[in-house]
Amino acid sequence: MKKLIKAILLLVPVAAFAAGGGATYPNEHANIDYSDKGSLQNGAKLYINYCAGCHSMEYVRYSRIAKDLGLTEEQTMNNLVMGDAKFGDTLKKSMNGTLAKKWFGVDPLDLTLVARVRGNDWVFNYLNAFYADPARPFGVNNTVFPDVGMPHILADLQGLQAKSDELISIEEQISSAKDVLSDKNSSAEARAKANDAIHDAEVAMKELAANGGMFVQVQEGLMKPDEYKENMRDLTAFLAYTSNPVKMESKSIGIWAIIFLLILLVFAYFLKKEFWKDIH
Repeated sequence: MKKLIKAILLLVPVAAFAAGGGATYPNEHANIDYSDKGSLQNGAKLYINYCAGCHSMEYVRYSRIAKDLGLTEEQTMNNLVMGDAKFGDTLKKSMNGTLAKKWFGVDPLDLTLVARVRGNDWVFNYLNAFYADPARPFGVNNTVFPDVGMPHILADLQGLQAKSDELISIEEQISSAKDVLSDKNSSAEARAKANDAIHDAEVAMKELAANGGMFVQVQEGLMKPDEYKENMRDLTAFLAYTSNPVKMESKSIGIWAIIFLLILLVFAYFLKKEFWKDIH
């Protein structure tokens, strides 16, 4: 329980920072399907192959994943379990925490609750928003999480993308306007124009993101852009599942509970009529 509370406390400030900065782009809906076990299985495979080296999931067990995703113990042990871990173990990372902190400046967070804290859409867009940035230690940055402190571990699948000229122009417009607003000597007229410029730039940014014009491909990956996006949808679905494993079951129970209450309402109505018929 102490570990769980610690994980939540570590995640919440970061989430609050992201929420406080306004809308981030791209800003697509993840549109995941909890009932699609094929999607969840592919997401689990992607997590194990690309994320589990640095990130743990200490609040979910291999056995629970196997049960919910329709996998046998043999399939799970052969395809998901790493090292000498057992079927009933939680998902631990491969990398030593001290070494990870030395390399990245921080011990990578446990991802069990990331989709619940951040939101499914945030996770999905984050996975699609890496771009080349030579100024960063790992040569990449992220428009959803600026100055991200990790490499683009999925670059072999996606390839490498860079900011489009249109995106750079919009960001420069916003930056110039913010400089005016931060200058105490700016006139009221200049500030009004700066606010209008920021508003126009935000509208342009939203349209650019909606049209898929934020990035240009500069290096091909193993997957085509649409294929990569669908795989990131699967990975997001798996992270959403692990953050709330009972959601699929509770949804089914909830439907039956509503049906029961509706039937009970009918009986209650006729019972009420029977009790009050002599009075009326």
